[in-house]
Amino acid sequence: MQTNTKISPYYESIEFNLATATTDYDLAAQQSGFLSVFGPGNTHEVFPTQVQIRTDQTISIKLNSTSNQSITIAATDSPFTIKGIEIVNLFISNASGSTAAIKLFFQDVE
Repeated sequence: MQTNTKISPYYESIEFNLATATTDYDLAAQQSGFLSVFGPGNTHEVFPTQVQIRTDQTISIKLNSTSNQSITIAATDSPFTIKGIEIVNLFISNASGSTAAIKLFFQDVE
């Protein structure tokens, strides 16, 4: 069996600080750079299928909907990579007690 991986030349990189006690921070609504390259009508018409997450505090994320299950990411897990799912939004929560420095790197990997 042969498996081929096609990697897109497009990416998005987003960096910001997330205050403590923030719940379900809506990346699409709050970060104008998110989905500026990916998605219908943009340079690369599909949504990203991979995100690498770096953080210096423990955070939790939900993919695509606030009703989806949370994924906890500790600073010691950083970098944390999620791939193989279409990403149309991220919701990030920070209950660490400190402001979290967040770095996100999105790609489309087929």
